[in-house]
Amino acid sequence: MSIIERTAPAAAITPAPTARARSPYVDTLRAAAIVRVFLNHAIPIGALTTLFPSMWLMFGLAGYLTAVSLERGGAAPTVRSRLRRLLPPLWALGAIALPLMLLQGWLHDPQQPMRWYDPLLWVLPLANPPASPDGGIFVVALWYLRAYLWFVLLSPLLWWAVRRWPLPTLLAPLALAVACVTVITIPSDPVGDVIWSTAAYGTCWLLGYARHLRLLDRVPLAAALAIGAALGMMALRSNGSPLSEVLWGTAVVLVALRLRPSMTWYDRLPELPRRAVAVLNARAVTVYVWQFPMIFVGHWLINRTGVPALTDSAPVTLLVTIPLTALAVLCFGWVEDVAARRAPRLLPTITLTRRPATA
Repeated sequence: MSIIERTAPAAAITPAPTARARSPYVDTLRAAAIVRVFLNHAIPIGALTTLFPSMWLMFGLAGYLTAVSLERGGAAPTVRSRLRRLLPPLWALGAIALPLMLLQGWLHDPQQPMRWYDPLLWVLPLANPPASPDGGIFVVALWYLRAYLWFVLLSPLLWWAVRRWPLPTLLAPLALAVACVTVITIPSDPVGDVIWSTAAYGTCWLLGYARHLRLLDRVPLAAALAIGAALGMMALRSNGSPLSEVLWGTAVVLVALRLRPSMTWYDRLPELPRRAVAVLNARAVTVYVWQFPMIFVGHWLINRTGVPALTDSAPVTLLVTIPLTALAVLCFGWVEDVAARRAPRLLPTITLTRRPATA
C-alpha cells in the first residue's frame, strides 16, 4: 500500500481549503516557465531543457489551477471558464494568421491546399491548428493549446478518478507513456498526437490535482526526492528516447509541486519583479501564442542586416525579440481581459497585496 493510500482512505480525500489569494510560489514558477519557453525558442540552450523542463511544469501548474477551479465551482463551470480563457487568444492569432496565409495562396496551394475544415481547428483545436506551407511560424507552438484543451475536457473525469483512486490515477498516464514507447505503436496522426501528449503530460497534470488535494503533503519530502531521483536515473538510462524527457519532466514536477517553501521574502522584492511575475501570469496565453511569430520576425530583421556579428549574437537576438513580443502582448493581451470578463486594458491591472507566507 502506498504512502498516500496508507495515510487516508481515498473516499476521505477532500480538497484543501482555498483562499482567494494566489500562491506566489505557483505564480513565480509559472512565470519562470513562460520565460524559459521564450528563451528556448529565441536562443536555444540545451541545458535549459534539462535543468528546467518548462512544458511539464506548465502542465503541472495548469492542473493545480484547474483543481482549484473544480473545487470552487464544479465541473461544468470550470470547463467553460477554462475554455473561455484558453481560446480567445488563439482566435486573435488566427484573425491575423489565417488571412495572411490565404493571401499567400493557401487555398490553392499545389502541395498542401487548405481543407474546408482547417479553419474550424483554429476555433476549437481538438487537433493541432493547421497552416499553409509558409505559415508554420504561427502554429509550431500551438500543440500546447491542443493538449491543454483535451486535459480541460477530461478534467471532470480525472478529478473524480484522482479522488477515488489517487495512486492508480496518477500513474496511469505515465504507464501509458511507457507502453507507447516500448509496446504500443501509436499512429502518426492527430489521434496519435492526442494519445501521446495525454500520456506524456498527464501525470504532471494530475500532480497538480494532488498538490491541491494535499495528497503530495502526505509524502515525506525525502521520499519525494528519492522518487524524483529514481525517475531521473531511469531517464538517464532512456537517454535519446522520448521517454527520457517524460520521466525527467515528471520527476521535476513531483518535487516542485511537493515543495511548499516559505515565501516571506517575496513581498520584500522590489515592485518591478513582482509586477513582471503578475503580468506574465495575466498574459500567459498571449505571450505563448505570439512569442514564436515575433521571434521569427526578430530573426528576420537581424538577418536583413547581413552582419554576422549581429546574426550570431544571443544578446542582440534578445534585444530585438523581447520588445517585439512585448509589443504583440500590448496589442493583443486585452483579449485575455475580455475572456476573463474584465475591462480590456493594454496592461493588466495589478494590485500588489501581501500574499500568504507559504506556498
